[in-house]
Amino acid sequence: MRILFLNANMQGHINPTLSLVAQLKEEHHDVVYYCSPDFKQMVEEAGAKYLEQGESIAGFFTGYRPTDRHPFFMLMEYMLLYDEVMIEDIQKHLKHEKYDLILCDSIFGGAYFIKKLSGIPVACSHSSFAMSKAPVPERMLVRGFHPQLDYCYEILTRICTKYQIPQPGLEEIFVSQGDLNLVYTSKEFNQDPALAEGKYLYLGPSIDRKEKELSASDKTFEGKKMVYISLGSVNTAFPDFYRMCVEAFDKTEYYVCISIGNKCDMSQFDNLPENIQVKTFYPQLEMLKHAAVFVTHAGFNSVNEALYFGVPMLALPLVNDQPMVAKRITSLGVGRTADMKEINAQNLKEMIDLIVKNDTMKSSCREISNQMRTCGTRKNIGERLEAFVKGAQNGTEK
Repeated sequence: MRILFLNANMQGHINPTLSLVAQLKEEHHDVVYYCSPDFKQMVEEAGAKYLEQGESIAGFFTGYRPTDRHPFFMLMEYMLLYDEVMIEDIQKHLKHEKYDLILCDSIFGGAYFIKKLSGIPVACSHSSFAMSKAPVPERMLVRGFHPQLDYCYEILTRICTKYQIPQPGLEEIFVSQGDLNLVYTSKEFNQDPALAEGKYLYLGPSIDRKEKELSASDKTFEGKKMVYISLGSVNTAFPDFYRMCVEAFDKTEYYVCISIGNKCDMSQFDNLPENIQVKTFYPQLEMLKHAAVFVTHAGFNSVNEALYFGVPMLALPLVNDQPMVAKRITSLGVGRTADMKEINAQNLKEMIDLIVKNDTMKSSCREISNQMRTCGTRKNIGERLEAFVKGAQNGTEK
């Protein structure tokens, strides 16, 4: 098959797809990957051909300014404005290129529009929870509730009018339920019984990506209770939080590794205690193999990776779907959650102590780890996608 993969410019949306691309390549399928130039090398190393985006997309990435800051409506606004520019770009490309299947990122892939316009079978790639409904009350999707919501409706109307396609509700755009859906977690962690059986393939987290090996200096935590602290790769500018972590664990029984990203000055972390390391980056999968506790921003991919390795967590959600992920962590008993604004050195240390001593939590983590390891496989994924394409062409989508 020849497959077009549509994505955008977010690490958390690209990373989980790379092992899928590599597996499709191994099964002799051709994948053309449309995303930000920042990820060109990554998708090519996975085995895809990179499809260069037009200047209009680059202009959108640099020029987007939200009309307001409501968390949900701002994401919807970004999605729709990105779709508006991306669809035009892809339409031009499809005039000259033929594909058997299009894989659309559920947030940044315009699945509803692409399916209506392309005439090609479309499947969705879910880099966060697959959902049967939007994570807001129905009243919040009624016109007039909020000016930014009304602007989202304006964009949606503009797109549908331009391409003369039926206008869906905003919820249909957001949940992006494809006729086939690829989800990078287990069914148990996704936990939405309203999703249609048979239309969702739970592939588990992507844990076979290439990472830099741990150096000898990194491995000084071996044989110790290692606490790994990372707030991801995007919202990392929290120097006060990192300094507070140093204070909390100074001369304790824990060996602490803190990833601070590239938005903080490393010189602030000179003369550290012997049991604490601070770096701009750690190879996360390698760290999770050794961690006793993971202090995380509750990014969907990071949490799934931790659960794969059976690591209990302290979740400090910041934005987007992170509060939802944090709630799932506590509901499944695989960690605790706290408000970043209320954390101090004393209660941080106390929470880590409670997690480390909680045998029930460790047992829950082992159970979820087993589910993550056995829930699905990418092996022969091409055959399943081929069956879907055949069913779509025959009018019997599977």
